[in-house]
Amino acid sequence: MMIALPSLLKTSVKRSAWRSFPFGCWMPLWMSRWLRQASRYLALAGTILMLVACSGPPPNERETGSGGTLVRYSSRQVSVDLTDAEQQSLRTMRDRTYANTAPERALSAVAKALTELGYAPVSVDNETGLVEAGLSDTLVPKWRQLLRGALKNYTGMFPAKPDHERVSAVIAVKAAAGNQATLVRARFDSTVWDSNGDARTKTVLQREVYDGFFAGVDKVLCSAACKGQP
Repeated sequence: MMIALPSLLKTSVKRSAWRSFPFGCWMPLWMSRWLRQASRYLALAGTILMLVACSGPPPNERETGSGGTLVRYSSRQVSVDLTDAEQQSLRTMRDRTYANTAPERALSAVAKALTELGYAPVSVDNETGLVEAGLSDTLVPKWRQLLRGALKNYTGMFPAKPDHERVSAVIAVKAAAGNQATLVRARFDSTVWDSNGDARTKTVLQREVYDGFFAGVDKVLCSAACKGQP
């Protein structure tokens, strides 16, 4: 809102409430202050964006798919590698040895245990002794997803939040040393997507997940033995 000096002199507004600009133009003092404050905020936001763009990710994070930095053109995928301490922790919970149990029987028990836990589909490769399955879960109700989507489209500045997750199970079954037992080794990987479509994958380290899986395998094997099955 700039006006020329002659127009300003014809008004009853005090001259102290205006600020002069080049070419004989004047602007209300409150608007001048607002513009100065807005320019500071914009400069601060630009500095923060530059720092975020220049700062590197943690050393154990690998970007498997980039969606852009300053300008987003797609979603972003990140895989998080386990640290040495986390790998050691995983080793204490991923293995279970079953004595007097053939690998074929253990494979069947693993597949049934995963199915009873809600994993689907469950695929079994008898040649490699590998069982793979997935479990999907919605982290927020559907109405909240729709509400967040509407608000984001309206404002354009709504922060992203995790909204769904898929846990992938990879179970290896093989004969233990001496062929007197069967070793079952489990790994669960969690991929979480947020409302922007960005994905983050990391190996699950919650002991209750592994204990719950092996408890299911124990239950299947015990049930089969009680029924006299081989």
